[in-house]
Amino acid sequence: MTEDKRNCVVLARVSSKAQEDEGYSLDAQLKLMLSYCQKNNLHVVKTFKIAETASKERSRRIFHEMIQFLYKEKDVQHLIVEKTDRFARNFKDAVTIDEWLEADETRFLHAVKENILLHKHAKSDVKFMWNIHMSVAKKYTDNLREETMKGQMEKLAQGWLPAYPPPGYMTITKDGKRIHVPNPETKGIMQLAFKKYLKPDVTIKSLTRELEGMGLVSRKGRPYAKSHIQNVLTNPFYIGLNRFNGIDYPGKQEPIISRQLFNAVQTKMHNGRPIHPIKHDPMFKNMITCTECNGTVTWQLQKGRYYGYCQRRNNLCRGNKAIREDSLIEYVKEKLKQLVCPSPELIDWAIKSIRDTHYDDHALKEQQIKGLQLKLDRINRMDSEMYDDKLAGEISREVYAQKHSTFQEEIAELSDQLNKVSSGYADITEQAVVLLELSQRAAELFDTRNTEQKRVIMTKLFSSITSTGGVVSVKYTKFAEVVANNTLKTKEIIGG
Repeated sequence: MTEDKRNCVVLARVSSKAQEDEGYSLDAQLKLMLSYCQKNNLHVVKTFKIAETASKERSRRIFHEMIQFLYKEKDVQHLIVEKTDRFARNFKDAVTIDEWLEADETRFLHAVKENILLHKHAKSDVKFMWNIHMSVAKKYTDNLREETMKGQMEKLAQGWLPAYPPPGYMTITKDGKRIHVPNPETKGIMQLAFKKYLKPDVTIKSLTRELEGMGLVSRKGRPYAKSHIQNVLTNPFYIGLNRFNGIDYPGKQEPIISRQLFNAVQTKMHNGRPIHPIKHDPMFKNMITCTECNGTVTWQLQKGRYYGYCQRRNNLCRGNKAIREDSLIEYVKEKLKQLVCPSPELIDWAIKSIRDTHYDDHALKEQQIKGLQLKLDRINRMDSEMYDDKLAGEISREVYAQKHSTFQEEIAELSDQLNKVSSGYADITEQAVVLLELSQRAAELFDTRNTEQKRVIMTKLFSSITSTGGVVSVKYTKFAEVVANNTLKTKEIIGG
């Protein structure tokens, strides 16, 4: 670190809505980073703050404002962050910072809690830990997506569609839940639409025009397109089924179309063509894409062996040779072996470093869970005692009803906070550790697992599998790529 360039920029990110409101996380971050700057004789020129509750666009704008400031102010050579996940949540941000660091050897990134000082000539083990922490941060954003999907699946399990209902229904709030009920203004129109479509002279096109004339419009007030009306007529929501990501789930909404009428519409729309079930299950089903036509490779069973063919949508791929499943399996196993580091000690060190770095996250999570659980227990106890007071005649039914409703709202809010904290970032650290451990055992496990489990291993470590000219190539996930690159470097060092 040069002595003549001591100006720095501080970036703080508020990690949750609750912490943002309380100011705790932001104050703690700033106090830690300002103390670090003082100890290291760094002068803070500007502080940038990103709230987790801000829109994605606003977060990106603040980040880019900071980058522009760093490039513009030539005498600012240091960027201070609490830790990697407070600074960047995707590899695009990491590349941006890498480019800034590589452009000038006097520039430094300080990750205070992780004790990382990154610069152009940083040692390989420092860059290795930077890459690992970036992968953990990326895992956090992936987990948010998974948590959203978990919430959607829970709603489906309760019988409700986690999306807007089709025309003929509307969304209301009942007992704190958003549910779908028939819309008295459009229910009759949709019932008529299904019946009209069965008439011999009615087509999707003519029905679309007729529905527009009846005033049926989207939520934005626009007439529905022909393709949308066709999708509506095939939507089993009207008979009590919630179709989500191609799978039908039992629904609690009131059906407004009889199953007999719905089936008759499907028969007319598909000309009575039956749907034949798939009788075989090749390992790489729906997993390989042809780069020349963007089609999915499909599989045929010939003489006891699977062969894969792209859909040959253009001249470039019509002459491609078939892909043999057994050969592809051997190739995949070789790619998994490339992830196995020859130095178990290095992997153990990386795992320990990740866990040590995020020890405070675990402690904070446990403290938050304990505090929320105490509040939840207290309100439940107050609600129960108030019920006893009502039975004893000490308070009126009206007062009880009002207070009970308030307590139930608080209980629901605290339960929601407790669920979010319980599935928070500290869990992501362990998931990243599990993924790192999987990368070291995947090649060994692959031979002993069934087809579905093998697919899971591949989806955890491969971001894509593509075919070009009949030749298959695998691309690692960003996390696995970090492991593979450092494994290769380790082999070169040991070999040297």
